[in-house]
Amino acid sequence: MTLPLRCLLACFVLGLAGPVQADREVHVIAVENGFQPDDYLAWPEVHVLVERPGQAVSLVLLDGGEVHWRVEASSGTIISEIVRSGPNAEDSKVSLFGIPMGGVQIPGLPRPFQPVGRDFRTLVDSLTERFETGRIHSFQGMYQADAKPVKVDHVDTTTAGLARNYLSQQLGESDDLPEEIRNWIESGGANDGLAVIFDSGGVSLTGPTGTRRFPATSDIPDILLPTASVYDPGSQMIYGITFGGEGYLYSVDVQTGEWAVVANMDEYDAAGLLYDPENRQLITTGAFSRPGDIRVFGLDGRRSGTFVPTTAFPGLTDLFNYGNEHGPPLKPRAFSEGWVILEAPGRPDSAYPDTGQYRIYALRIATGEVRLLRYRNE
Repeated sequence: MTLPLRCLLACFVLGLAGPVQADREVHVIAVENGFQPDDYLAWPEVHVLVERPGQAVSLVLLDGGEVHWRVEASSGTIISEIVRSGPNAEDSKVSLFGIPMGGVQIPGLPRPFQPVGRDFRTLVDSLTERFETGRIHSFQGMYQADAKPVKVDHVDTTTAGLARNYLSQQLGESDDLPEEIRNWIESGGANDGLAVIFDSGGVSLTGPTGTRRFPATSDIPDILLPTASVYDPGSQMIYGITFGGEGYLYSVDVQTGEWAVVANMDEYDAAGLLYDPENRQLITTGAFSRPGDIRVFGLDGRRSGTFVPTTAFPGLTDLFNYGNEHGPPLKPRAFSEGWVILEAPGRPDSAYPDTGQYRIYALRIATGEVRLLRYRNE
């Protein structure tokens, strides 16, 4: 064994035995499958080269099983700890400069492949608590490794989500928002005691005096997959939307029971609905993978809207397994002067300001500008 190697291994052992270093770096590599070496009887491998001279590095290795991690480091780099997690402790092994390392296996860490999504937030929370740090310093994810070493040679300062409490830095200003929007932010919206249930047979409106039923009439298209509805006490009108196929925006006059079609949705699937009485228009949010597909339907036939990608809503991807499932639909809660308040609940039964995960955004429809105004994590 050469002298530099002895020094590096000594640094590694001392790092494991000593106290947590406040300035040490935590670097994460997630790989589903290693590459097959020339020896086809050997396990697939992942080669890692750590080049952080003068730095103490904690290395976190995540894999899908049956992987041999071969770790090396440049001169002057101190590997203070190696942690490996996967399906089972015996499924993979780790060697440092060819020497097998024991005691590095820990169970239960999620294995995300990109620095977004619920699993990634869980990983960041777990690692920053374990290593007593405010952030992880780099993340690399891949499904298939090749023979080229995975290099750990820099600190990622551009990916905001590597920090544990990154959302506190993403909060936007609210002082310049319309008064009605600011009031809603503070109060969470008033409960008027009215409830609307929209189903394939019609609409039910429940209030302090009881429930009234408005059956669908035969002169409107069949109601398929009703998704959202809203009641406007001022005009005494109920509005409801459906998705699937063409989709329709319906209205019901509570005074007469008369039904009408306000608009054909033109195959746009909407998940949320809000009525703006001042401008006599309805604001909808997209369903499934397009929650930021915001549309505005005027009662006079006007249409407008904007599309904001899911990743442009700070913290929204924290609430679901981004890339593998649909996120929570955005619920429109208030509208004023071109700004709409959108709520993203972490669970279907949660609602601001009750307990549970949520995100509250302000969106300016004309420009697509998004601001994170409030949030809560579990």
